[in-house]
This record gives sequence, structure tokens and C-alpha cells, in this order.
Amino acid sequence: MSVTALALVVLVGSLFAVSWLFWPTRAQEQALAMLTTPVPEPPGRNAFADVWLLRYDLPAEARERIAAEDVARFNQRPAMPDDAAPAEPFVSGAEAGHREEKLPPSSDHGCGLRAPDCLGRVRDDPDKAAALLSAHAGLLQRSRDALEHNDYLRSRFRMQVDMPFAITAMSDGATLMRVDAALTFVRGERERGVEGACRSVVAWRRWMRQPDLLIDAMLGDAAIRGWLELQGQMLAELPADMPLPAACRSLREPPPLADDAMCRVIKREFKFSRAMFERDGAGGAATWGASTGRKIPFVYRPHATQAMIAGTMTWPCGEAAHRQRLADQPVTVPAPAARLRLECVANSMGCILNDIGRPAMAPYQHRLQDQRARLNLMATLLWLREQPVDGRTLAQRVAARPVALRQGRDIEVVEDRLRIPLFDAGEKAYWELAVPETLR
Repeated sequence: MSVTALALVVLVGSLFAVSWLFWPTRAQEQALAMLTTPVPEPPGRNAFADVWLLRYDLPAEARERIAAEDVARFNQRPAMPDDAAPAEPFVSGAEAGHREEKLPPSSDHGCGLRAPDCLGRVRDDPDKAAALLSAHAGLLQRSRDALEHNDYLRSRFRMQVDMPFAITAMSDGATLMRVDAALTFVRGERERGVEGACRSVVAWRRWMRQPDLLIDAMLGDAAIRGWLELQGQMLAELPADMPLPAACRSLREPPPLADDAMCRVIKREFKFSRAMFERDGAGGAATWGASTGRKIPFVYRPHATQAMIAGTMTWPCGEAAHRQRLADQPVTVPAPAARLRLECVANSMGCILNDIGRPAMAPYQHRLQDQRARLNLMATLLWLREQPVDGRTLAQRVAARPVALRQGRDIEVVEDRLRIPLFDAGEKAYWELAVPETLR
């Protein structure tokens, strides 16, 4: 062996040894410890059984029993290997003896979670809305009970790639509830329609204090947004001096700026995805592809990979993110690490996985910050309804709102609307609520 080749071998060996010995770093280990510490079960009642079996008309006792049986059956299934064909979706044992109730396609009557004009669409065809509610009265009532009689939703299924998501069953129920509130309002029971909207926002806010996975947080955010838009449309048609239902009272208080729901979601998401990086279950060398059975310890280190990914994912839990939330500034995500770095010498596949799996979570964090701003805007509108119109302009009265309502981004008055800028780049540049004519 030539001197040059020998020197090259020594250099590569030295780099490999340094890469092996000094990574994962202490910061990465701390991030891994944070993300692997179990997230405590929230206080109160878990909606899991009610939501998982929402589409089946079951008595409470049967619902709890079947949900427990489903969880036990799913949790005994082997984890799906990397190269396995997608398995058949897991279905509840309730499917064998009970009819699953779903809304027909395109029957949301303009009241789906992201539909912008539920009230107008229902007003255009109230008979069609009434027929939809009559045909699905059971699903409507079960949805309302699940939302209002529970405190949070947390999955009982084992966290793995092919797990079912119970929260998806709420989409049909949320649509029916919006149709019901809109139809009630349109048919002249305006106070009861507003009450339905307020109760739903309050219930979703309660659930969103302790969201489970990202899909839960985003569906909850869409629900809150839809209900606030419907509530705003109703309030724009009501006299300013009309007393609002007691159910709306808590909406005068916006949530705190320091809400760290995204940190909780990240911890649960890490547990959900962690199995993908623990294929041999012993923390040693992973099998890369079940069909080959080859061990690759010199290019893939499972523990170091998990610690690296944990370090990448923990930014919503960091001090910088906390400060930005308190200032109501868009939380920024740290720039990705360079592709060529020393820690990758002994863990090249781990670095590739870290880069591939680097989650684009910033838009979701921004949506949650926008959610808080929307609730603050609604709280401001509710406050305005209680204030005298004393000759000051609408802009002057908005500027004089209490300190609690001035925290966060500014509220603009644009003609007859209150407007806030949005952080989520995937949305419009702003969100707004109409101000009743008597308050302008």
C-alpha cells in the first residue's frame, strides 16, 4: 500500500472515529429525551370512543366496549415493514353488525370545514338543508354530544405508520352542526343559531388546548375558523344592542399568546414516526429493506439518527419560538444543517433520512398563531357590541380596546370590517369580520 493510500485510510478512519464518538451531541440527546418523555394524558374525558365510532348508532356501553376491542386488535398487529405493500385500512368491529353513516358526496350544502359562505348557501335553499339534517339526525346528535361532552381527543391506538385517525370522523358531524346552526338562524331563531355557533367554538377551543397529532390540530383549526366565520356572518345581521347568549361569554377572552400546542403536537408526531427508525427494535444496526436482510451499521446508526431528527424537530419547544409567540411574530424555523458535515461520516443514511423527513412544520405553527389572532378579533367584535357609540370613529373605538385585546398583531379597520394580517403563506393575506351597521 502506498503512503498516499495509507494516509487516506488513516484520515478516513480518523474522521469515522470522530463522527462515531462525538455524535450524537449533548444537545441532540437532550432533544431526544424531551421528545421521548411521555406526554401526560390531559385531565377530563377522552372523546376517543365517541369519535372513533361516531358513524355508528351505538349505546354508550357498546361504544366503549367495541372501541376497546378495536384498540386491542390493532395494537396486537405487527408493525408494517418498510417495503411492505400498503395494508387494507383497519376497520372497526362495529362494521360487521352496524351500518356506517356517512354524508353523500357533495352534500355539505356549502358548510364544510373550509366552505366560506355556509349561511348564504343555507338561506338559498333551506328545504334542502332541512332534508339533510332530517336524514342524518342521529349523526348530528352524536357529533354534538362527542364535541360538547368531552374535554379532549387522544388516540388509544399504538403509534405507527398505518394507524387510523379517529378525528377524521368529525368532518361530517362538523358539517351537519354548521348546517343546523345556520338553518336555525335563517328560520328566525337567531339567538339559538348564534348560541350553537358559540358553543361549538368553545368546545373546539377546549379540545385545541391539548391537540394530539398534527391532523387533529389542523382539523380543529379548520373547525374553529369555519365556526368563527359563520358566527361573524350572524353577528353582522343582528342589532348591536341584542344581548348574546351566555354561551358566547367566554369568547370575549382570547387565548394566551404563549400557547405551546405545537410543542405537544411535535412530541406526539415524533412518537408516531419513531417506529420507522427502529426497525430491529434493539437500537443497534437496522435492517435496510426486509427483502435483503442486510445490516448496515457503518452507514446507519438508529439512536444517533433519532437524536439528530429530534434536534431538527424540537424548534417549536425552544426559547426562540416561545419569544416569537409572545411577541405574536411568525415563528421561524432554524435553517437546515449543511449536507456535508462530520456527523454524517459514520451515519450517512441517517443524515439522508433527517433531510428527507425534515418536516415543513412552520406553516402549521403559523396557522395556530393565526387561530389565536382570529379568536382575538372575534373577542374584539364582541367587546365592541357592549360599548356605546359615542361619536368616536370605529377606528378610535377599536384602538381604545382593553389591554388584553391589544396583545398581538394590530387590528385594522377597513371600511366596515375588522381585519388582521395572516402569517400562514398558504392563506389569504388577511382575515376579517364585518361590523354591524349600528356600530360603524
